[in-house]
Amino acid sequence: MPIDSNGLQGSANHSLSTEEVDSLLSTFSKERKRLICPNCNQQGHFRRHGSTKSDPPHLLFRCVSCGKCFQAASMRHIIHDSCQEQSQIQAPTDIEETRSFQENNNTHTPTTHSSQNDLQTLLDTIQRLTQELQQARAEINSLRSQTDKLQQQLLQQTQTADPFPSLNQQPPCRSPEAMTQMSNIESAPWHEPAKIQRIKDNLIATRNQRRLQRQEAAARFLQPPSDNQGFQSIYVRTKARVPIGQVRSRL
Repeated sequence: MPIDSNGLQGSANHSLSTEEVDSLLSTFSKERKRLICPNCNQQGHFRRHGSTKSDPPHLLFRCVSCGKCFQAASMRHIIHDSCQEQSQIQAPTDIEETRSFQENNNTHTPTTHSSQNDLQTLLDTIQRLTQELQQARAEINSLRSQTDKLQQQLLQQTQTADPFPSLNQQPPCRSPEAMTQMSNIESAPWHEPAKIQRIKDNLIATRNQRRLQRQEAAARFLQPPSDNQGFQSIYVRTKARVPIGQVRSRL
């Protein structure tokens, strides 16, 4: 809502061009939270507040904290002062950052030299280990070749010294001691071939009997059932009322 410019205090009468107004609005939107009100010294409370009724109209900015309104020219000075303060604050900070960066570079320089020394030591260690590995591989290959030669020599000696007997060769004759041992076994009291044969015959007979029983059971299972299943029936008249004991005695 437009506000009469006569009721404003501390506003400037200088009017800005269109380009200056656009630049002011762009800067105000960026720096609004950093602006400090000269009346109440509160930061970040400025808002857009319409324009005046004059011709041409002037933009108005209002501090929400104290309620005072400022025209565009006054707001331009406030923004200019705030930017100068920010630049003054930022300059020492940049100097301190430059100094800290230089100090860090000076601190890291010895570290770089030590890292180069460590890298050279590591490379020397790798070369030494590589040479040792090559020597170990050469020794392993030499041992393998020696082992193969020894195996071939052992195989040749075994084939010439103890060849395999042929299949047509007769078995060696038993010695007298072996014959005596066999005769002692046959004459021992527990050596009873007849008893062993009877036990074998009984086992064979039992096995045959069980086989016949299984065959008969299978035959009965496959046969069709009879008419009465092997039972006998007696016709008893209903009016006779014969006691059950007499019925059982007649069976």
